[in-house]
Amino acid sequence: LPSDTEEQFATMLAENLNSYDVVIVTDFGHGLISDATVSLLNREARFLAVNCQTNSGNHGYNLITKYPRADYVCIDGNEARLACHDKYSGLEEILSNQLPNIIECDRMIVTQGKHGCLTLDHPGRLNHVPTFTSSIIDTVGAGDAFFALSAPIAALGAPMPIVGFMGNVAGAMKVGIVGHRTSVEKVPYIKFITALLK
Repeated sequence: LPSDTEEQFATMLAENLNSYDVVIVTDFGHGLISDATVSLLNREARFLAVNCQTNSGNHGYNLITKYPRADYVCIDGNEARLACHDKYSGLEEILSNQLPNIIECDRMIVTQGKHGCLTLDHPGRLNHVPTFTSSIIDTVGAGDAFFALSAPIAALGAPMPIVGFMGNVAGAMKVGIVGHRTSVEKVPYIKFITALLK
């Protein structure tokens, strides 16, 4: 951002961050969030939830490592591997032993698409949560839905396997929607969970 725009953005954040219980940062790596903004978020957010995405426009340049700490991190397997510079180790090893040495965060999830997700809470409790659908129409936005629904639940202090479960429900619903025709809505979300628990 131009320096004057970045200053306006920082002022707006500084004036508002303390008013919210949870600050959800979806960092797409397009230049909005600078190092100074990250520092401000780290200082002022009561509960900082971060999803730092790798995509074709920023591959290798927008890693979770730009955030020295967070209260909840949710990234996919490829993003976790890039952050650790490790192409071959199992994601269990990366999540339980490598990522905690890079970012100060007690609650992390690595999503794995059709293979579900891995959750971690310290000290080193790793859990696998499976997916809840085999019917996939479109994967666009599934990770975003996962993060959007799981972050507030993580902020409430729910056990990480529950956070992963709730996120996977959102992801399972989103892969049944073409593009962004509709969102994951509350009533169908609750019905989906109820059906799973019967």
